[in-house]
Amino acid sequence: MTRCSHQQSPYQLLFGEPHIFEDILGLKIRISPEAFFQINTAGAEMLYRTVRELSGVNSDTILLDICCGTGVIGLSLAQHTSHVLGIELVEQAVEDARWTADFNGITNCEFHTGRAERILPQLLMSKEDEQLIAVVNPARAGLHYKVVQAIRNCRAIHTLVFISCKPHGETTRNIIELCCPPNSAKKLQGKPFVLRQAVPVDLFPHTQHCELVLLFTR
Repeated sequence: MTRCSHQQSPYQLLFGEPHIFEDILGLKIRISPEAFFQINTAGAEMLYRTVRELSGVNSDTILLDICCGTGVIGLSLAQHTSHVLGIELVEQAVEDARWTADFNGITNCEFHTGRAERILPQLLMSKEDEQLIAVVNPARAGLHYKVVQAIRNCRAIHTLVFISCKPHGETTRNIIELCCPPNSAKKLQGKPFVLRQAVPVDLFPHTQHCELVLLFTR
């Protein structure tokens, strides 16, 4: 196989250290071979600062970090919010996030391994009376439609920050479903979001690509 996971074919360390470590926003971050991490560290810091500014997290809010990777967004915002709930498919990345939290003395974060479309609806069932802010940072394929449904139908989520490296294609469909009128056929019952702001962050200088940070509120 040209690409496979650690679970499909466990990696063997032949030489060197088993992890890479980065210092970002005052945190020491552990990165495993299979975990996603932005390659432009200075640009990533700007990206995460932008997320903080747009999200408006405070001590009364709970942050949902969906598709969280190594958990850097949630961990960097942990001191500004009451609690962080991270969801990530890659097991190694979740182990990195937990290590980073422990190493940096962060105690108000918990990370869940698995598919967001399965975990998120269950997490939200007990959070209807909370003030929730969601940050999503999906792969190029965008969000699973069940994740969009869960966010849209949870009244406690009043602010959503959507980070996209490919703002067309599936991401466009995600945005339409987040912002369209209620649609019972698509099980989109909650109040629609409104796109308030879009901030491009140039993580890839001298290319046509950039990260786009979108702020939605309702």
